[in-house]
Amino acid sequence: MLLATLMAFSASAVPVGTVPVHRPLIEEYSGTWCGWCIRGIVGMELLSETFGEDFVGVVYHYGDAMQTINPNYYPNDVEGFPTAYAERAYEIDPLYGFGSTSGGIIDDMSQLAAVEAIAGIDVTAMWTSEAKTKISVDVTSFFTSDISSGNYAFEVMLLADDLYGTGSSWNQANYYSGWTAYGKDPYLGEWVKKPETVTGLHFNDVLLATSRPIAGSLPTTLVAYDDYSYNYTMNVERISTALVQNKDNLRIIAILVDRSTGQVVNANRCYISDYVAVIPGDVDGDKMVSIADVTALIDYLLSGDASSINVDNADVDGDTTVSIADVTALIDLLLSGN
Repeated sequence: MLLATLMAFSASAVPVGTVPVHRPLIEEYSGTWCGWCIRGIVGMELLSETFGEDFVGVVYHYGDAMQTINPNYYPNDVEGFPTAYAERAYEIDPLYGFGSTSGGIIDDMSQLAAVEAIAGIDVTAMWTSEAKTKISVDVTSFFTSDISSGNYAFEVMLLADDLYGTGSSWNQANYYSGWTAYGKDPYLGEWVKKPETVTGLHFNDVLLATSRPIAGSLPTTLVAYDDYSYNYTMNVERISTALVQNKDNLRIIAILVDRSTGQVVNANRCYISDYVAVIPGDVDGDKMVSIADVTALIDYLLSGDASSINVDNADVDGDTTVSIADVTALIDLLLSGN
């Protein structure tokens, strides 16, 4: 289970005509006991290598050491393994794609990414303390047209890379072992040479926790090119320590879901930034409070450009907003020497 914190919507403007980057979500269902799931391991690695930071993929494990959720809560119906779904709308083989060509998943995902998305999505995440027990996730989205009665929601997922362990539940079955017909397959050929049970594998994109679509995370009335933001807090302490092996290998995925259809409109991913303590008055983020911070704060209030300041530190008077009152509070702070 996760600890969620609801924050108010924001509505800052995005330049009209901005075209959202479309990152299709692919969710694969796997298990170490499943010898055919080699296709999932190979396909997800291939997608990651091809699309880099624009690849948004999740692996749901079942019946092994990496299972974290009950299959009853899967977002799609899964009748066999391996199975994958693109955008929760299209069932697809994780290596062959919609066809029967090995590696066909690449062309299929490229075609999906080329379809213009109706909304963009961005996500950032930060540990809330040096103890690294909770993660504060900020998700932002904008739509390219007005929507008067929408039913959209954000979902936030926590993933782990480079998971490994010992014992039968971590050993990967390999039905391609010794199958010479696949010896020349560019993606499965290497698995023909591997044993029927492969030990010592390191697994990526493993789902640790999900918020599921969060009711109320977006309003029903949406204005084109307005930014809508939401904050969600994940409690990592509630996840098995056997799966939180290295907190530097954790990642966040945020998706925008049409709750009327269940389809994913767009997706994005990010790594988790280290905790940065709030220092009221240190507007420019140099860990000192000086007259330079007054200048930085005034520049921000005039331009609205927050790219070079620490907005949390700019709230000098602690009223949760940044305004001219904070300039006065900052000057008073400097004059008092505190």
